[in-house]
Amino acid sequence: MHFRSALFVAALACTALTGISSLAQAQNRNLTITWGEDDNNARTFDPRVTSSRHESQVIAQVFDTLIGSDENNKLYPGLAMSWTVAPDGKSVTLKLREDVTFHDGTKFDAEAVKFTFDTVADPKLGSQGAIDLLGPYAGSDVLGPYEIRVNYKRPYGAALAGFAQNELSPVSPTAVKKLGDAGFSAAPVGAGPFKFVTWERGRQVLLERFDAYNWAPPFMKRQGPSYVAKVVHRFIPDASTRVAALESGEVDIADFTPVLDMRRLGDDKRYKTMIGNATGLPFGVMLNTDRMAFKDIRVRQAFAHAIDRPRLTQDMYFGLIDPAYGPLSKTTPGYWTGVEQYYKPDRNKAMQLLEEAGWKPGPGGIRVKDGQPLVANYYIIAPLLPEVGVAIQAELKRVGFDIKIETVSFARLSEIVGSNTHDILPLRWINADPSLLEIQFHSRNIPPPGVYRFNMARNNDPVLDQLLEKGGSLTDGPERTAAYADVQRRIMDAAIWFPIHNQVNPIAYRANRMGYRFARAQWIVRLYEVEEVR
Repeated sequence: MHFRSALFVAALACTALTGISSLAQAQNRNLTITWGEDDNNARTFDPRVTSSRHESQVIAQVFDTLIGSDENNKLYPGLAMSWTVAPDGKSVTLKLREDVTFHDGTKFDAEAVKFTFDTVADPKLGSQGAIDLLGPYAGSDVLGPYEIRVNYKRPYGAALAGFAQNELSPVSPTAVKKLGDAGFSAAPVGAGPFKFVTWERGRQVLLERFDAYNWAPPFMKRQGPSYVAKVVHRFIPDASTRVAALESGEVDIADFTPVLDMRRLGDDKRYKTMIGNATGLPFGVMLNTDRMAFKDIRVRQAFAHAIDRPRLTQDMYFGLIDPAYGPLSKTTPGYWTGVEQYYKPDRNKAMQLLEEAGWKPGPGGIRVKDGQPLVANYYIIAPLLPEVGVAIQAELKRVGFDIKIETVSFARLSEIVGSNTHDILPLRWINADPSLLEIQFHSRNIPPPGVYRFNMARNNDPVLDQLLEKGGSLTDGPERTAAYADVQRRIMDAAIWFPIHNQVNPIAYRANRMGYRFARAQWIVRLYEVEEVR
């Protein structure tokens, strides 16, 4: 071949390869990721209000936090470039990024942070999660356009951990003022990698890439706009339907995949799996100390001794999930191993305690006292593992409890909690700091009439309140660890909380995508870094 002809052919080949490469890159930058969510009861996507990890799966894509955190709970600069904790622990000064805008074009600045925190603190908002993370908030001082001092009524050692949580993500003041709190909850505006587009209630949420995004935390491998152009967040509460949708290609990634499917899909090269071992309050049940039989600590102790947690967990989850023993999961900072000595399975001990409390064997094996059977209601919302409730019901019947299980909507559950008509309620809470225990066990969170709050045991213990406040005032170190050991001991001594198993999120996804990453506390999945496998 003539030399010039050879050069011409080579040039054509090079042009063709460049075209193919450009096409591949263009396709990789135009991905759609469809997430299969295990719940369809979303109520709000306002980070200031939510208490739901299901809602937070969307919120984590739309909002960014002041302090970044990876899946191992290590802290990094986020929307705040740096922070300084005052020596007395009663304020934190944040220096903010100057190059950030919200999705509506509003400039992110110190005024936006102050607005977010002030509205969280306002009872009119009805915050359920952020209000506790904000702690003993005493207002904020704007020191400059991009510098703010957040003040507290007392030393608050959990402040930095709170700034890394989704619930304290800054919101666009412009959008909130324009839409109102209710409108904002259905059309939120943040500064994260994806913009909120639409919400078809009960069906799906649609997000799209925020092309101006260029402020990812430094632990992220990717910087700049995501390769993912669209996120479709599908509500598929039935597990078998969710797995079928994954296998048919309707979804790319499935939330809370059943254990047996995880094993099967993990052996299939078309799929990959990942398991988040969540930090925070493990899955368990609250026993209402203000109602009926559970007013007697001996009955609560009998409840605990009657259940064989290791066997129950092994039977249900085939070794994928470990039993839990206290109010913190083993992966949470401050976990006290002493909880593992409490309430070991002992059916005879359970029956002895019930006898001492005056509950005698009655018709059908159900115990009776003063002519009343030992009946307790157990209310469940669908995502909180009804199958565990059934297993508990069977265990307790062997010692004489009659547990009535009812699956209810969240609206109905709110009514039940606000009217104090529950006996047993399941609960879990994903959070990377032991200060979360104030949410479930401090007396200020006992639900007032008509209000949904999380001290569902209705435990009013001034000593426990003091211990919780002491732990919350301390920074990381041996003293803080010791304080939270005292908290866990006090909770377990009172037998108000019965832990069942550590909480994990088993995720299965199609192998033609990579870059899924668990967020802080290892439950929520970040989609920002996803790209196509070539």
